[in-house]
Amino acid sequence: MKKQEKQTIELKPIDVKFMDVTIVGDSDLVLNKMNDVVTRDLIDKRKDKAKSTEKSNYWEGVITSMHWYNGKPTDFSEEGLAKALKENAPCITDFGLRKSFGDAIVRNGIDTYSTKFFASVNLLDKGGLVPIKFAEHRIYERLMSPKKGSPVLVHLNIFSGWRATFTVSFMENIYSAEQIVNIINLAGFGLGIGSGRSSGFGRYHVEDVK
Repeated sequence: MKKQEKQTIELKPIDVKFMDVTIVGDSDLVLNKMNDVVTRDLIDKRKDKAKSTEKSNYWEGVITSMHWYNGKPTDFSEEGLAKALKENAPCITDFGLRKSFGDAIVRNGIDTYSTKFFASVNLLDKGGLVPIKFAEHRIYERLMSPKKGSPVLVHLNIFSGWRATFTVSFMENIYSAEQIVNIINLAGFGLGIGSGRSSGFGRYHVEDVK
């Protein structure tokens, strides 16, 4: 029996392009992830631990309700927050941005599904975090009603005059740079980023591409 000859497979490199995209807020940005105080209470409840009678630290709730670019601050005080806002940087996430881009593709009829976009476009920021620059920060408190349980007091960090720059890697033969920028603008106009998006917060547009 004749031995079958081995085939030589040519490996072609993937042509990956990169660009830095700067977005600028058209409405205030609201940052509000689950903070450490609430997380601890939920963990203790699951472990059937008695709820602590010690008063929770207000500033810990405010500070840990945001992602921080250079690590979570350890000074949970008003002065600690002011220092962190000056020397560290609150962040939005690659995950949130990329998800909104995929949603924009489907909602605007660019494609039936977002799978092709997710397979060919990535965001490459350190730790998946995108630091924001801002002109003003304020704290807004409100009661939020979860699906189960009693209302919870949350601390919303609101930023005005904000902007952010993130890095996009993409395969140009699937989505061009121009198409991606258009998708980002559609996401910024109709979806936004951060909390309170259904109320119009976190809207933005592309200001610069490098």
